[in-house]
Amino acid sequence: MQSIALSLFFACQTNPKQMEELSKDMDEPAVSSTEVEWLYTKKGKASFKLNTTLMQRFENPEPYVEFPDGLELRSFEEEGNEDASLRADYAIQREKDQKIEAKGNVLLQNNQGEMLETEHLIWDELNERIYTEEFVKITKEEQVIMGEGFESDIYFNEYSLKKSRGIINLEQVE
Repeated sequence: MQSIALSLFFACQTNPKQMEELSKDMDEPAVSSTEVEWLYTKKGKASFKLNTTLMQRFENPEPYVEFPDGLELRSFEEEGNEDASLRADYAIQREKDQKIEAKGNVLLQNNQGEMLETEHLIWDELNERIYTEEFVKITKEEQVIMGEGFESDIYFNEYSLKKSRGIINLEQVE
């Protein structure tokens, strides 16, 4: 009986090397930054500007950057004028597939004053496309368009809806 107790005692002891390996597997951020302003450039000119209150980088087998408090992303034309903006309550950027997934109160606006609202939007950096399969509401100056499934260029200039649910024409009040 005494040998069983001793075996259990030694079997339950903590091996520091094993604990270190275990802690590496835990999903803790490798880097965590607050009040971030990140500027993407193309050919030396501002292309996108990202603002967030919290950014966390994870280094597991498939690295990603998470924005648990949401983000605001602005895109710029070659002349430096803002041409679109995106806001969301949460976002995650997966490095492997070069996509940013935005969730919760997603709002996308272009410089023509058009606004898209949805709960889920994916920005494909590699193919320069924005899309979703979720419900969307697009508000234009004199129209509101609702539907499911949406695809656009990254500037929200040329877009299409997969399943239009309805168009509401807004009358201007004089």
